[in-house]
Amino acid sequence: ILPIIHHHHPSYLLQVRYTYIQYITMAPLTSILMLALLHCGLSFSPVAVVPSQQGAKEASTSTSLGMTPRYDPFIQRWGAMEPDEEASAGYSPFGSLIRQGPLPFIQRLIDGDKYDQGVLKMMANSYEEMDRNEAQGNMDAYLNNPNDWALQKVEEKNGAAKFDYANANMDPLLLALTATWSSILLTIVGRVVYVGVNGCDQFCRDYHF
Repeated sequence: ILPIIHHHHPSYLLQVRYTYIQYITMAPLTSILMLALLHCGLSFSPVAVVPSQQGAKEASTSTSLGMTPRYDPFIQRWGAMEPDEEASAGYSPFGSLIRQGPLPFIQRLIDGDKYDQGVLKMMANSYEEMDRNEAQGNMDAYLNNPNDWALQKVEEKNGAAKFDYANANMDPLLLALTATWSSILLTIVGRVVYVGVNGCDQFCRDYHF
């Protein structure tokens, strides 16, 4: 190339030199621009903006649990989010007595607020949707016998049939038998208390009771 350049006019030689220098100067700038465009293209590629499955799962979970009782860390209490989650939507302490006996009944009479907080927590932490009556039924069963209740839940997770704690011991015939037995028991207890306070009366002397 050099012999050909030397045979041309000096002005042509200057033009070739200027073109060569311009190419050498612009080459790094062109490379930098190409790299910048490539980086921008990768940054705005579809892969970068697609949410992960974990994030989608968490969003779905947050939405599905939006109507369950929630815990307020500032006052450290569970709160109902809907009217059907409040205490008024559930059954009375007498309902606890019928379903699971005296232990949950006494607990509700002694500390009803603690019982209510336990019910709301159970509704929020349940692995499946649970209404107020079902949560109270589970809480009553737990207070009556926590070991049996926990064992039942383990068996249900392993495929066993779900036990209906909300309607436990609510069969009409069973209720009639319970009422009869309770009446007899209360009569005996009342009679013992009466004799203990007032002494043996004529009925006591005749029937030794």
